Amino acid sequence: WLRRVRTRQVLVLACVVLVLSIAGIVWISRDDAQAYSFDTKWRRTEPDPKEIYLRKIPRVIWQTVKSHKVPKLASDAGESWTRLNPTYDRIALDDSEVLDYVKRYYNETEFQLFKSMPVGVMKADFFRYMVVYMHGGVYADADTINLQTVDAWVNRDCEFVVAPEDNDAFFCQWAFAAIPRHPILKRLIELIFEQLANGPDYSNPHFVHAVTGPSIWTNAIREVLEISEDEKLNPFILTDRAKALTRDQGICWLTTEQLDRALRNLSAHDNPEFNQVGWSNWFAEAGEVNKKTAFGASEEE
Repeated sequence: WLRRVRTRQVLVLACVVLVLSIAGIVWISRDDAQAYSFDTKWRRTEPDPKEIYLRKIPRVIWQTVKSHKVPKLASDAGESWTRLNPTYDRIALDDSEVLDYVKRYYNETEFQLFKSMPVGVMKADFFRYMVVYMHGGVYADADTINLQTVDAWVNRDCEFVVAPEDNDAFFCQWAFAAIPRHPILKRLIELIFEQLANGPDYSNPHFVHAVTGPSIWTNAIREVLEISEDEKLNPFILTDRAKALTRDQGICWLTTEQLDRALRNLSAHDNPEFNQVGWSNWFAEAGEVNKKTAFGASEEE
């Protein structure tokens, strides 16, 4: 009888210890989740073992549209990519699919920050970085016509392919290519999330450009590759330093002439036919946000 009592006491004590241990683990996990709300799997520099075979730029073309109901002009632009690149998969995600994607691959804090962006084009900007970072491939705006096969202007032995804009100040982000988890895209995503978490200055008339657009894109490239801020980009990509980056880090540069031969941009932002299906004029959208942010209080008074 005494032995049975002692056995029960030991079992009860063991259960109490187990419950407290589990509670402690849960408590620690919650604390860690709060302390490292941005420390998710996408921050890994190296791919998962299952992605090692993707060390070359994958044969996939990513695009995003507001709706899959597109006018013929947009349909023809998309078809040019499919027709010229039969060995590539072309994946175009609409707004709802983009949200589903971000919710699946990013944590809840990051998903809410993504949703908080007030202008649709900001989400389109951010998504292109997110999806190419995660899976690799080629990105091109949906209002671009493919004039040359992707293999003619994207060397798949490279790890990051980019062209400067003709203004010498920014790198082009309406068409680029990369391997999965490239450190430039990793740093870019970090910078954008940090801005969103701290609260962007939406009274700045150029906030789209600064928070998700060519400004922050170029800043991330300059930072990771240690290109000085006063370096003019078109002359830079022809220098010995740029050639060394190609040789040592797999950074491949396209001149603006090469990009113009490969693609033609239809400027959807200024085209009413595109606007009908949701390619909004982001200048107008940004202006509305600016008015609400900068002048909302005074207008209410």
